[in-house]
Amino acid sequence: MTLQWWTVPVTIETRRVGRYVTINSTEKAAEYMLEEWPGSQNETSFLVAKQALIDAHEGKISAQETRRAFLAAAEDARIFFFNQ
Repeated sequence: MTLQWWTVPVTIETRRVGRYVTINSTEKAAEYMLEEWPGSQNETSFLVAKQALIDAHEGKISAQETRRAFLAAAEDARIFFFNQ
């Protein structure tokens, strides 16, 4: 599978205070959600974003749709991020 690049990267905080990462692809978002997500993983928006990542991997939705679901989950979890 080819990488699914996002047209606009997102810089977002991690579990470690003062540490941020830049997410620029669906694959990087999946890695972040599995390893660095500082919020609850039981929230509906997190589960929707996780499913969006799976759907994108299977070619069912675009990388940009996945990005929107990822940002919605981050907003709901009150995780600080900014678009570049």
